Amino acid sequence: MIGLILSGIILLLIEMMVPGFGIFGLTGLLLFLWGIYDWMGGGPTAVVTVTVLSVLGVLLLWWIVSVFPKTRLGERLTLRLQSTKEKGYASHPDPNRWLGKIGHTKTVLRPAGTIIVENTFLDAVTDGEFYEPGTEITIVSVTGGRIVVRATER
Repeated sequence: MIGLILSGIILLLIEMMVPGFGIFGLTGLLLFLWGIYDWMGGGPTAVVTVTVLSVLGVLLLWWIVSVFPKTRLGERLTLRLQSTKEKGYASHPDPNRWLGKIGHTKTVLRPAGTIIVENTFLDAVTDGEFYEPGTEITIVSVTGGRIVVRATER
């Protein structure tokens, strides 16, 4: 019975240290509760004790997740910074800024490859044409992260 409790605690500690899907945590919790049940003799008192511990655990978890962050201590321990677009953060620069720019191909575009515009390497595609490295191109369309280019007319 002590082995069950210690095994449960060890598995719970492993769950805290190793990212996973909760297998160690769930198994550790079940072993811990089974150890408490077995340690108390397995009678009705043990069932009530394990049930009360389970309910208290669920209530404690709810309090930690929903109430604690709003307390004075919780606000001091919780990170409140936000990386928003308004503050200048973006997962990638606005791709529409490349529309109409002129550059040249770095690799062969058949029809996908790499181009250089304003000393920036970009992935691009053509409308089906093949372009050799060094060909001057114009960006004609930007949809999401897809940049479409054509050879510059001279």
